[in-house]
Amino acid sequence: MARISSYNLDTSVSKTDKVIGTDSSGNTTKNFNMKNMADFLNTSSLLNVNGQVIYKFLADQTAPTPGTFVINGGGSDGTSLSSITHLIFHHQNSNSDNIAQYLQYFNGLFVMLTQTDNQNNFAQYSATVSSNTPNQTDFFLAHREGNGSIVADKHYALSYSPKGQTDKNFVSNNISFTAGQAVTVTHNLNKFPSVTTVDTGGSHVFGDVQHINTNSFTITFTASFTGKVYVN
Repeated sequence: MARISSYNLDTSVSKTDKVIGTDSSGNTTKNFNMKNMADFLNTSSLLNVNGQVIYKFLADQTAPTPGTFVINGGGSDGTSLSSITHLIFHHQNSNSDNIAQYLQYFNGLFVMLTQTDNQNNFAQYSATVSSNTPNQTDFFLAHREGNGSIVADKHYALSYSPKGQTDKNFVSNNISFTAGQAVTVTHNLNKFPSVTTVDTGGSHVFGDVQHINTNSFTITFTASFTGKVYVN
C-alpha cells in the first residue's frame, strides 16, 4: 500500500465517496461512505448546530426512552404535524447527554421540529415547557405553520425559531402619579426590562425605577401627573 501522502487530492467530494478508517467493533479496517457518515452525524447529537437538539420519534408510546420523544400521549405514525399539541422529550438526547436544563430554555419561545432526512416535514409551534417527572420534559404546543406528518423511528431536530418572535412588552393603563409616592407596576415579563413613562400630553417623564423582581418594579416621580408606563 502506497503512502497516504502520495495519493492525489479529490477536489470534487460527493456523497458516494469513501474514506478509510477503523471500525471500533473488532478494530478492523473498513471503507466508510460519506453519506452514511453524514447521516450518523445528523442523528447522533455530536454536532451542535444553532442550538438544535436531536431526538428519535417513538410512535404509539406514552413515555419516551433515552434519545427519544413521544407525541400527544401516544400519537401514531403519520400524525399530521399541525395536530400535535404535546411533545414529551427524555432528558437524555441521542448522544446520551442530559439536557434537562437546556430544554427549559424553550419555554415561551417559538420552536421548530424538523425531520433530519426530509426537511419538507417541519412545523413551527409556540411552546410552553414544564418538567413534571425526573426524566422527561413536556412541551405544550400551539401550531403556527408547517408541512407534512410525523414518521415513526425518524430523527427530528428541535430548535428555536425566530420567525414571528417579538420581544415581550407591557403597556399600563393610565396611572395617576402623586409626587414622591412610589407606584408598583406588575408586568410579568420574567426579566428586568427597560421602562419609559409618557404623560397624557406625549412628553417623556423620568422617574426613579426600583426593580422588585423580574416581574414587577416601583416607580416614583417628583411631580404629580397622569400617564402610561411602557415596559420592554
